[in-house]
Amino acid sequence: MSKTRKIEIVFEILRIIAALLIAYLFILVVLVAISDEPAKAIYNFSIGPFSTVRRFGGIIQKAIPLVFTGWGMCFMYAVNRFNLVGEGLFIMSACMTTYIALALEAFQLPKVLMVLLLLVISIILGGVIAFIPAIINAKLNANIIVVSIMLNYILLYLTQYILTRLIRDTEVSYAASRSIPLNARLEKIIPQAGIHSGIIIMAIVYILVVILFFRMPAGYAMRVVGSNPEYAKHVGIKVTATIITAQVIGGALASLGGAVEQLGMNDRFQWTELTQHGMNGVVVAVLAKKNPILVPITAFLLAYIKQGAEVVNRTSDIPAEFIIVIQGIIILLVAADSFLSSARNRMIFKSALSPANGLKSNS
Repeated sequence: MSKTRKIEIVFEILRIIAALLIAYLFILVVLVAISDEPAKAIYNFSIGPFSTVRRFGGIIQKAIPLVFTGWGMCFMYAVNRFNLVGEGLFIMSACMTTYIALALEAFQLPKVLMVLLLLVISIILGGVIAFIPAIINAKLNANIIVVSIMLNYILLYLTQYILTRLIRDTEVSYAASRSIPLNARLEKIIPQAGIHSGIIIMAIVYILVVILFFRMPAGYAMRVVGSNPEYAKHVGIKVTATIITAQVIGGALASLGGAVEQLGMNDRFQWTELTQHGMNGVVVAVLAKKNPILVPITAFLLAYIKQGAEVVNRTSDIPAEFIIVIQGIIILLVAADSFLSSARNRMIFKSALSPANGLKSNS
């Protein structure tokens, strides 16, 4: 890795941290302005998420699905396609995972085999569905944002049909599926914190994602297509195929996140509205600057902010909705290329003039 590239990576990390700190300070100002007990609200927001094992576990629980959807968005954005199908894929994957688990309940499959089968099916499902807006955009030049948003609602209504007509538990008064078989649920590896084995799956997928994105020819092709499609054509990269492949992989990752969340956190499927995990994945990917390596970090930070907002909401008079404003501020600061760009340029310039490079300034 070149010295300039290392500086750029360090700069992006520093810019993310700076943006989060500014947003964090804004949160504190808001809490002081609108809370009757600002000191208590600030303490609960800052320290509350770490004050108990259960609350810290809540951060991890929230971060796991955000990592998967964030990775999915990174692949889609790598080829400059603002595909939002991850939102619908998340809920559809959770629904279909439940449906298949209930259908296979009578076979009494071993737990490892059952979970592995459900996860593989979720990956295939996500890839197939993500292919739809990708191919429509590639062949018909349809706006992929519009197509993916419309597809999200189609997927939502399909899940509602499956829930109410095929898997609903008629013995409960609310809309929920029958209980997921025990051999299909992910184990709680830290029961006191509610942390499930999905974190292990996440770690394995992290290694695979990094290898694919940075070490495999397919990942290189995606990054080249995203940065300069004309150059990609000249060097023989199949641009259309690469764009579609990136979106299929992104959809598979978002769908896998839905399956992991369902099997790890819920004993029934009962979502009747879009969960916003896909949209939060957009935030995570933007924070990470489309870099899968940084996704777990940005997902954890966003999960921490969300957990802090929940703690404040439960212990004071502050509504949890104010977190939406904070997310907007973070995105604006991180996405703005001019934010701290002068600092980055100075770092690169000083590196170029360093004795190790054999250069010196004329001034």
